Amino acid sequence: MPLAARLGRTALERLHADHGTSFYLLDLERARSNIRELTQAFRAIYARTAIGHSYKTNYIPSLCALTYAEGAYAEVVSGMEYDLACRLAAAPQRILLNGPVKSEALLERALLASSLVNVDSSQEVEVVRTIAQRHPDRTLRVGLRVNFALDGLKRSRFGIDAEGEELATAHARLAEKGNVAVEGLHGHFGGDRSAASYRQRTERMIGLVDRLFSAGPPKFIDVGGGLAGPMPEALRAQFKKPAPTYAEYAEAIATPMRERYGVGPDAPELIVEPGMGLFSDVLEFVCRVAATKTIGGVRHAIVTGSIYNVKPTLNTFDMPLLVVPGERAAAPACRWVVSGYTCMEIDILHSGAHTDLAVGDHVVFANTGAYTVVLKPPFIETAPAIIAVDANSTMTVARRAETLDDLMTTYPIA
Repeated sequence: MPLAARLGRTALERLHADHGTSFYLLDLERARSNIRELTQAFRAIYARTAIGHSYKTNYIPSLCALTYAEGAYAEVVSGMEYDLACRLAAAPQRILLNGPVKSEALLERALLASSLVNVDSSQEVEVVRTIAQRHPDRTLRVGLRVNFALDGLKRSRFGIDAEGEELATAHARLAEKGNVAVEGLHGHFGGDRSAASYRQRTERMIGLVDRLFSAGPPKFIDVGGGLAGPMPEALRAQFKKPAPTYAEYAEAIATPMRERYGVGPDAPELIVEPGMGLFSDVLEFVCRVAATKTIGGVRHAIVTGSIYNVKPTLNTFDMPLLVVPGERAAAPACRWVVSGYTCMEIDILHSGAHTDLAVGDHVVFANTGAYTVVLKPPFIETAPAIIAVDANSTMTVARRAETLDDLMTTYPIA
C-alpha cells in the first residue's frame, strides 16, 4: 500500500498546512527493506557482495545515513558529492570516487584519505602517477573504469577502451608505480536493464581481470548500476521488456563471480551500484489539484507539482498515481490529463489517468525517488519539503521547503 494511503487524508491535510501545497514522503522502512533484499539476494550466491549508494541518484542525508548504517559504500562522482559523503561521516575508505572529471586537488585529497578512486581516462592515469610521486610513502588505492562493446548497445563515452591496448597500458603505467595499488575494475553501462545484459558485462569484466591481473584476483570487481527495482504493476506494464527482480539480477551477476572465484575469503569483492534500483520507490510526491478544465473534449487537471518533481529526466512513462479525495462526494471516473504548474507544454505528469478528480484532491505519484530531488531546477517554484516516515509512522522533516532566500543567497542584490 502506498505510504500516503496508509497515512490517510487527515495526515496529508496537516502536512499540506505545515509544509505547503506539495511535498515528498520518504519511506525509510522501504529503503531499508530494499537494500537488505538486494544484498541478501546477491550474498545468497556470492557472499562477498557490497552495495554502493549512488549519491547522484538521491543524496537526501537521512537516506545516506540509513544506507551507510546498512553497510553500503558511498558512491560519488564529484567534489561536491565527495564533500557531502565526508560531511555525513562516511569513512573515507568507504567512499568510491567515480566520474569522468576529477580535479587534481580532488584526486589527491581522496587518494591520501584512502578512498578508492576509479580512473576514467589516460589523463587521470598520469595525474595519479604525479600524485604518487609527490607522496612516495603513501599507498594510493585505484581501480580502472573499463569500456567495451555490449550486444545491442551504443558504445559508452566513459572509461578506458578495453578493446585495444589503452587499458593494458593504463594498468601498466599505474602498476609500475610501487605505491599505487590497482585494486580492481569498474564498469557501468546504461541502456539495457535486462539480466542477460548484466551477465554479459560481468563475464566480460571477469575476462579482463584474467588478462590484467595475472598474479591473482583483484580486490574488487564493480559492475556499476542501472538496475531496475520494485515498482507498481502500472509502471512495470509500460516497459518494453520485463524488468528483472533483485533475485534475477543476482543470478545473472553473482553466479559468474562464484563460478570463477568460489566463496573463499580471498575472492574479489563484488560491488553493485544500484541507484534507481534501490531508491525509485522510496519517495512519493504529494500535490493537490489546483484547477480543472475541459479543452477540445479533453479533461485536464492542473496540479501543484511539475514534471520536474515527478520525472525530471523527461521520460515518457506515465507515473502511477493515487487520488486521495478531499471532502466531497464521489463522481464517476473518467480520463484526465494531469499536468503541472509550469508554463511548458511538456509538463504532463500523466497522459491519461482514468480516475475521479476534483479541485482540492490530493494526487500522489509513486516511484519518484530516483533523480527527482537532485535534478529539480529552481524553475518557477522552489523545491518542496521532504517528510521522512519511519516504520512506526513517525514523521520528521528530512528537508524543509526551499525559500526564495535560499535561492538568492548566492546572488549579490543591492
